[in-house]
Amino acid sequence: MATNDRYTCPHICPTTRGHEEEIKPEEAAAIDKTENAHASPYVPGRIKPPEPKVYPPGAPPKYLPQPTDSTSGDILMMGPIGPWAAGHLDWSPHAGTTGVRPVVDKYSITRYSTGEWRKNNQFTLTPRATDKAKALEAQAKMDIQNTFINMDKKHDESNKKLNSRIKDLSYWKEQVQLALDRITEELAMLDENRARLKGACRILMLPEAISRECLELRTSRYEPDLVRDEAEQELIKEVAIVGEIRRVFNNTLAKTERQIEMNKAAKAAIELDWSDKEVSLKLDRLNAMLSPQSNLVLAHPGVTRWPENSTTLEYWEHYCSESIRNCEEVRKKSEQLRADLMTAIIKGGQDMKIQADRTNAALAETIDATEQLCEKLEENLKENLQKIADIENLIDHIKESLRNIQERNKCVMTRLHGRNYERPNVENCRDEAQYALMAEAKFIKESSASLQDKLRQAEAVRSELMKYRGELEKDIACKRKSLNIDKDRCARVRAHMPTPEEFAGG
Repeated sequence: MATNDRYTCPHICPTTRGHEEEIKPEEAAAIDKTENAHASPYVPGRIKPPEPKVYPPGAPPKYLPQPTDSTSGDILMMGPIGPWAAGHLDWSPHAGTTGVRPVVDKYSITRYSTGEWRKNNQFTLTPRATDKAKALEAQAKMDIQNTFINMDKKHDESNKKLNSRIKDLSYWKEQVQLALDRITEELAMLDENRARLKGACRILMLPEAISRECLELRTSRYEPDLVRDEAEQELIKEVAIVGEIRRVFNNTLAKTERQIEMNKAAKAAIELDWSDKEVSLKLDRLNAMLSPQSNLVLAHPGVTRWPENSTTLEYWEHYCSESIRNCEEVRKKSEQLRADLMTAIIKGGQDMKIQADRTNAALAETIDATEQLCEKLEENLKENLQKIADIENLIDHIKESLRNIQERNKCVMTRLHGRNYERPNVENCRDEAQYALMAEAKFIKESSASLQDKLRQAEAVRSELMKYRGELEKDIACKRKSLNIDKDRCARVRAHMPTPEEFAGG
């Protein structure tokens, strides 16, 4: 719009703009008079001296439009002498028409009037862009201020959210840390109890060896004592109990090994969760400390988007709680198994102790009975030996008596022989003396036969006593062998029977 105004004349090319100045009738009459004066040829002496221009008070500067200015080119008095000609007339139908065809000479190109020049100056000096610049500057400063205020609010809100997130992460990290510490402690305790259980399994070999050795030793008893007594039954039961305890220990050890693997897996999972939370917590703390003035901020194009592996907040909370819950479930199972393990060790040790006490009591009872029997047998042996000695003395006395009877028999036989064969004729009669000698000989014979029978009986009794002596000595030797096995060897071996404390200690 301003450019078109500069290249048009309001009288020749009028426009519909309401702010253009209209030429008054007085100005139009003066213009017509001037044109008529200059339209005539040059007349010498008509050039007047310059008249000083008088500007009314309060008039604008000379370079700005004046009240008497006109934007029409007619007031410039086009003629042979003036700014529109070079001293001679050169006319055409469009000559002197401002805005259509300028007058050209070798000195200048004239297009505008002085009024137009001043008006153009006024237009140029009018601060249109400056006002826009001021308005734009004020609006931009206000927008920038509001923008930075809003950015600060957003930054503060982000910091609040980051701080809240840091608190949540710190809380869950503490919970995960507690779960990790508990599962680590539980894993160490279960591993220690597993070592105890292995030690108990190794210790269990000792009572089994002791029981089997006692059974093996008792097989060395002599035949009369090869009986399935109460001690033998308790030893067999002890071996069976050792086998059952070993089976329980092996099953518990297998369960412990599987539980340790589960504990290690749970610990690895919770450690991974803790590591992720530690990394996230460090990152969020670093982000919370960052500001636009930090020297660590860089441009990262394309980060304002959701990552492919991102999850929802609900799933994150669910995962955190589920991770801790799974770890706690594994830990509780481990605690229960550890309690069962210690119960198996303690109860097994107690059962072994009780059975060992029962076996020892049965052995003690057997030993006591055997000792009493051995003492009784020794007493019988002593009595038997005494009887044997008495019988042997009796036999000697009977033999001595038989020898004396034989002498008496010889005496009476000599008497009878003399009286039977040495008395002559009638003197060989059956007198009282002869009857007495015959009666004496008969008594001596009967007495000798009786003593012979007594001698045979004494010798038979002595044989029985000697046989009984052998049986007693053999039985005593058998009992002493049994006592040596049960009281000395078995007792010495069973003195190394482990206690429940040794089982519990592993």
